Amino acid sequence: MGALKGAFLSFSGGALGPLPNIVVFQFNPETVTRTPSMPQPPPLPTNAGVSNAEDQPCLPGESISFSLRLDASEQLAQSNPIAAVSGILPTLSALELLMIPQSSLSISLFSLSGGGSGPYKFPPTKLPSVLFFWGPYRILPVAITSLSITETEYDPLLNPVRSDVSVSLQVLIPQQLAGDALATGAYNYSLGVKQVMAALNLANAAQIGVSAALSFST
Repeated sequence: MGALKGAFLSFSGGALGPLPNIVVFQFNPETVTRTPSMPQPPPLPTNAGVSNAEDQPCLPGESISFSLRLDASEQLAQSNPIAAVSGILPTLSALELLMIPQSSLSISLFSLSGGGSGPYKFPPTKLPSVLFFWGPYRILPVAITSLSITETEYDPLLNPVRSDVSVSLQVLIPQQLAGDALATGAYNYSLGVKQVMAALNLANAAQIGVSAALSFST
């Protein structure tokens, strides 16, 4: 079986109307940097007494960063019609839309195709709900905090055909998801998997301890 591809999944519509925005990584990043962080409790008022450092106001946060490489060479060699007229611009555009609030005047591609009438409307400042898929055990709701796009080659129409993209994400916790059942479910699923993996590590630790004790006794 071939290796799975990482991806961003967004089912909030926005500029694409009711269509999902799915960005499958052409090449998986070679490294992914994850930085879990403890939440910072609000400062105590004067004369409020002592506090317990183990009491936390919410779940810990996590930031994730990695680099993506986009290259239309293979598609151009296969005479892919989309790559021929636009290079990797569709993928770059889909990535950038993941950071743009849904517009109340967004064009609905569904309507343009004859599936409805009028513009597809959304609250004007609502960011799309985005899931980061990194294998079946990690499906996380995220906000894309930054993209750094370096376009390194163009076609005759100045469409980019090769690019490196540095991506920074912030994992969103349920308190930040405001009733988004899909995103909350993804977070809880990934947290549950983490707990299962930690239990498996406990079994490994016990096995390593037994093996080490046996080796020292001989």
